[in-house]
Amino acid sequence: MRHLLSLLLSACILATNTPAHAADTIGLSFLSVAVPERGGVMDVTLWYPATAGGTPILIGDSPLFKGEVAQHDAPPAAGNHPLILLSHGGLKSGPFIGAWMASRLASKGFVVAMMRQPDPETMTSEESLHEIWLRPADLSAALTAIEKDGSLPVQIDRSRVGVLGFLVGGTSALSLAGGRLDPESFARSCDSDGTGVDCAEFAGAGIDLHSIDPQNIARSHLDQRVKAAVIVDPEFGANFAPDSLKRISIPVRLINLGTPAKIWPGLRASGLKSAIPGAHFDLVTDASQYSAFSECKPSGAPILREEGEEPLCDDPERTSRTVIHDRLAENVAAAFRADLPQ
Repeated sequence: MRHLLSLLLSACILATNTPAHAADTIGLSFLSVAVPERGGVMDVTLWYPATAGGTPILIGDSPLFKGEVAQHDAPPAAGNHPLILLSHGGLKSGPFIGAWMASRLASKGFVVAMMRQPDPETMTSEESLHEIWLRPADLSAALTAIEKDGSLPVQIDRSRVGVLGFLVGGTSALSLAGGRLDPESFARSCDSDGTGVDCAEFAGAGIDLHSIDPQNIARSHLDQRVKAAVIVDPEFGANFAPDSLKRISIPVRLINLGTPAKIWPGLRASGLKSAIPGAHFDLVTDASQYSAFSECKPSGAPILREEGEEPLCDDPERTSRTVIHDRLAENVAAAFRADLPQ
């Protein structure tokens, strides 16, 4: 599964005139930021509210998924806009898996910074584990670079910064809010009674989570510049140290996609609600964990069936992934409008 998903999720960037969904003008700029934890630089896509102009560009198009259209280097909409740091995907994920959300939030008045993660094709299973502590550092490094950059194409209100995470990105978002993983709990996540999501791959690669350096797992990634967090289907949510969750002082919104009976144990966020002061928890019951992926092309489901892969293009009956995405984006935007400083 990993090889196929890496191939299909490594979506391309194409010039185009055909949007994936109707939206207001969305500007897009590309940044390279220094990430000390990785010893190099990473690319960031910056999505922002824009006016007419720029060059049409298609982001995230692949054999499975539809891409999102933006206007490269379009003139920005007037005003100072809140900034959302977006991290989407599992330990190995395509570079633009969160483009559908970035595009929608930009159309609602937010600037969205989305990191382009390392190529999943060249990442080993052991290297993918490092993403647990590298991705929060990526987000903070991106924020630092954006704060220092005087040539950004759009005005950002640096007092209104939020973080949005899906899956391992949800782990990262919770880490920036102040949560710390408990090394012993994390090590047990692939034991017989654990809730780890990628345990079969780790076992196949001969990786024992009990051998991972606990100092890397337990490190703090608290970033006090972040004022609100929205977390969707977080991996390792059951493995955070309870004392760290109790000390979180910013508003946190937790979202699970699906009905309680169908949510994978390793993605359940309901238990975090009582652990985080003032946290809100919502269920999107007419969705599934696959609804967090981009909208599929007509050929997507047949490709997956032919390859014997997970049904990434399947949503619950009588639902539309586009409608789910629109509603989820509206809920996330409303949460940040309410929770970020005014």
